[in-house]
Amino acid sequence: MTAPRRYLEDLVLGEAFDCGTFALSRDEIIGFAHRFDPQPWHLDDALAEASAFGTLVASGVHTQAMAIGLMVRRIADVAVLFGGSLHEARFAVPVRPDVPHTVTARWTEARASTSNPARGIARVEGHATAPDGRDAMRFGVTYIVARRP
Repeated sequence: MTAPRRYLEDLVLGEAFDCGTFALSRDEIIGFAHRFDPQPWHLDDALAEASAFGTLVASGVHTQAMAIGLMVRRIADVAVLFGGSLHEARFAVPVRPDVPHTVTARWTEARASTSNPARGIARVEGHATAPDGRDAMRFGVTYIVARRP
């Protein structure tokens, strides 16, 4: 883990940052679904074909975990003390096997805490974008971040 170099005061609202790309294999989708989201369209090709999706698709929870994981690695230089909430998860386009999705995020809020002067609240909004430019999902996370000592 990278030592924090940026504090709440260093976050720039609207600052967009690239978090990287992920693609989920068929086996990864099925394996995650068996453990955490056993819906038929995540587990079985034939059942997925009969679903509204018409093909095997990744769980929204799996997609969110991949996107947030990339984002967390990207902001490892921020003095995050802990996560406060996941405040948004919207799934607009199904994530299909082996399709790369690019994750970008931006800071939408950074304010001092009213109860603890040593920290503040920072919100980030992210997107996982399909190759055709459509957002497959949007997510939002609120973090508690240290203020500059």
